[in-house]
Order: sequence, then C-alpha cells, then structure tokens
Amino acid sequence: MESTHAYDTDVLVVGSGPAGGSAALLLATYGIRTLLVTKYGWLANTPRAHITNQRTMEVLRDLSVDAEAAAAGSPADLMGDTVLCTALTGEEIGRIRSWGTGPHTATEYGAASPTQMIDLPQTYLEPILVNNAAARGAKIRFDTEFLSLEQDADGVTARLRDRVRGDEFTVRARYLIGADGGRSKVAEQIGLPIAGQSGKAGSMNITFKADLSRYVAHRPSVLYWVLRPGAHMGGIGMGLVRMVRPWNEWLLVWGYDIDQPPPEMDEATAREIVHDLVGARDIPVEITSSSLWTVNHSYATTYSAGRVFCAGDAVHRHPPSNGLGSNTSIQDSYNLAWKLALV
Repeated sequence: MESTHAYDTDVLVVGSGPAGGSAALLLATYGIRTLLVTKYGWLANTPRAHITNQRTMEVLRDLSVDAEAAAAGSPADLMGDTVLCTALTGEEIGRIRSWGTGPHTATEYGAASPTQMIDLPQTYLEPILVNNAAARGAKIRFDTEFLSLEQDADGVTARLRDRVRGDEFTVRARYLIGADGGRSKVAEQIGLPIAGQSGKAGSMNITFKADLSRYVAHRPSVLYWVLRPGAHMGGIGMGLVRMVRPWNEWLLVWGYDIDQPPPEMDEATAREIVHDLVGARDIPVEITSSSLWTVNHSYATTYSAGRVFCAGDAVHRHPPSNGLGSNTSIQDSYNLAWKLALV
C-alpha cells in the first residue's frame, strides 16, 4: 500500500453539479481529503433541476445545510397544485394536488419526514453544496478540465488541464468520482455500458423575467402545463411554464421535432413562444437565456470500474418528469461517500 504522501488527495471528484457538489460536501464532512474539479468558471448558470424532495432534504439536514436550502428555496405551499391550462391567461382545465400540499396528503407528508419538500433551482442549490464543501476543507478548482485517467491496484492518476494557464498536470488519488454529467468523459473512459434510449424528443428551455403575479398568485404552482396547438411535438408532451422565483422569474419548456434540423433560437423566437404560452402579448418580458436539449431515458448497467465510481447524470439520464434528476444524483453521492469514508 502506498503511503499518504504518494497521493495528492484521497478522492478526486470530477464535476460540480448536484452529484459532485454533494459528494465533495459529504466527504469533507467525513474528514476525507477531497479535491473537486470542474472545467467551468462557476456553478450552474441556469435553474435546470429544482424539485427537491423530502429524502434529499434529509440528506441536507444530515449535513446541517437544510436551513440554508430552505431559506434559498420556495416552500411547499408556493409549489402548490399542478395547473393545466390552455395558457396562463386562458381557460384553466384543472389542478392536480401535488408535492403533499393538499389537506389529505399534507398530513401524510408531514408524518413521513422531519423535512419539507422545497423548490430549489440548481442555481441556488450548487453554491450551497460547494461553498460548504470548501468551508469544511474540500479543495475546489474551477477552470480545471478532466482529460483522462489511468488506474492501478493502489489508486487513480488523472490528467487535468488548467484552462487559465493552458497547461496539463496530473493528480494522484485513492479514488475518483465521475460526476461529470450526461456526456461523462469518465464513464466513457472506464467503459460503463449504457442501456436505454437517448434523444427521445427535442426540447427547448427559455428563461425569462416577467411579473405574472396577477395570473398565478391566486393559484400558486411550480408547474403550469399549457396545452397549445403544437404542444404534442417533442419535448415532454405539453408546453410548460415553470416558476423559478415567485412570481417574476420563469423557465418555459417547449418541444421541437427531433427528426428535423433544430430550430434557430433567437430572442424574437423565444419572445414569441413566451407570449403564446402566457397568452398575453402586452406583458413586458426579458429573455435571459434559451437553449436546446434532448429528452433522454438511459442508464449505466454498472456504476464503477476498479477505483473509479460514477454518479448522477453520468450514469442515469431521466426525463425531467417528477423531478428525479438532482434528487437521485444527491442520493448516489450519499450512498457512495460513507462507503468511501469507511474504506
């Protein structure tokens, strides 16, 4: 067995999303020397994942960051019912009791956990994980890209690139966690077999700012499903207007035909889609971003090879329905970190 001096760190974590950030925080809390690297200059720049369920809140409670998460998120009562409508200003088709907010399920949810479900966009979740990981001793390196790895019986040697200086260097660790997302280099390099289907449907995300309180504050919800002409096309089966912050920051999801060339997404196109789903053309709208993505339903049939483990989107890519992506990512790391700590 090599001495501690032969290792630069005990665990190298590649990726700073929900899986990587929680892995670093957990390992640092357990007193394990941890280095987290991400090729990006900062954390999530769009609110992507957001539904944070009770089991995940229990993990955050175990880490003593649940109060911080609750302060940054929207509480369950504002997550409200799931609303189905023809547009935010149009006919309401119905509401579905969701997230334990109805009088019957509120008691059931309350009895099931000491924590409450919240809506915590990824832009707020990731800094909580990574800031606390750093405060507890994890080393965090931004602008540091994972290139390749080699492993042997005693450890893993990773080749990394400093994207500020441009040079390459190696880090020697006892174990490596690949939490580098749906296009994971780590999972690819260790040859994890991926089953399921990729590219099931084409989706677009549009984030925007607009005060929609007069249409929604009386029927709070985190998800307003919108049935419009064309809503069946690609995407997730319907148009979606999702609350990011009540009631002035939003994320809209719309679909496109994945068998056709992807649409050109300029600001005028994004604004047209927003006005259509909201159902009012006179509302001031600030488009903050737009991006295309594909709905995947695939998973690795093996999560590890030797001393390299993968977690999160690297090994399971869920359709976004029911908000399982970030929750399962954090559960992966929760399950893995205590085992690595014991070893």
